Amino acid sequence: MLKWLKRISLFFLVALIALIGFIRFQGIQYLAAYLGQGFAHALPAVNTSPQNCRSGAMTVLSYNVEYGSDFIESMALRFRHGDTGGALPWSTRLPEIRERIAEYDPDLIGFQETHTDTDIATIVPSTKYSLVSYHLGRFQYGDAALLFKTDRFELVDKGQFWLGPNPSLPMSYGFHALSMIRYVNWAMLHDKSNNFSFIFVNTHFDNASVNKEPSATLFYQQLTKLAQTLPVIVTGDFNTPASTERYDRLSGAKDLPPLLQNAYQLAGEPVVQPSLHPNQRIDHIFAGGACRATAESWLIDPRPLKNGQRMSDHDPLVSRLRFDSK
Repeated sequence: MLKWLKRISLFFLVALIALIGFIRFQGIQYLAAYLGQGFAHALPAVNTSPQNCRSGAMTVLSYNVEYGSDFIESMALRFRHGDTGGALPWSTRLPEIRERIAEYDPDLIGFQETHTDTDIATIVPSTKYSLVSYHLGRFQYGDAALLFKTDRFELVDKGQFWLGPNPSLPMSYGFHALSMIRYVNWAMLHDKSNNFSFIFVNTHFDNASVNKEPSATLFYQQLTKLAQTLPVIVTGDFNTPASTERYDRLSGAKDLPPLLQNAYQLAGEPVVQPSLHPNQRIDHIFAGGACRATAESWLIDPRPLKNGQRMSDHDPLVSRLRFDSK
């Protein structure tokens, strides 16, 4: 009897070790990819045909809304007495977040820390904006969701690449085992009014250096493929101030010309409080690529909720961009 118990115990120990290894080395992700969900949709091929560079003005908004999820709020209520890390509940902040975004009437939106399609539709109307985020069956992961005005733009292509050793592996853990899942979301859009085509990109880098350092290099390598012949607009929470070497690396600042330029620079570096300067901020809007980018305006909106508490642990970032021939 004791001999059989030892064998059963050994069997369960081996099975547990195998399961841990399977999870740690992303066996679930690979299994899902090979069994029908597929690997990430490849970035569009570089277009060698002449590019129309007259875009017209586009208002672009980037905003990390801080835990913008009914599900996260319900879990916080159930297990943490409503504590979501210092912010007021999502349902309390949502009405004013919705009003604030509507003030700017953006053409393009990059959200971070949103969750499901339903959550996002409570922030901006689905009748006005089309949404691109990641779906795995019924599972929805909108941490780097992007949206565009449906009446102005047509979706030509879309996809994601994942901030990990294998960027084509959906739901990749990142560059360190069991890290938070992060991705870069992209959409190729066509402006119906003027035949202007471009790539719109949104992302949310991890806050741990072990992940965001290699993410910066990967991001640059992937975007370089597109920016040779296509205009590019990028929004995101990069967890990276503009004063860092990592920022220079992800934006290709040392290239001639730079791969991406901050909308703050394109707007003529308007005078702002030191705390609002990109050197002190981790959220950025970039533009670059095959056409010459300019910015009519750039601003960060630091206004709190009407009760004086924070709307999010980030502030909305807004710029009015346009492209023309170099």
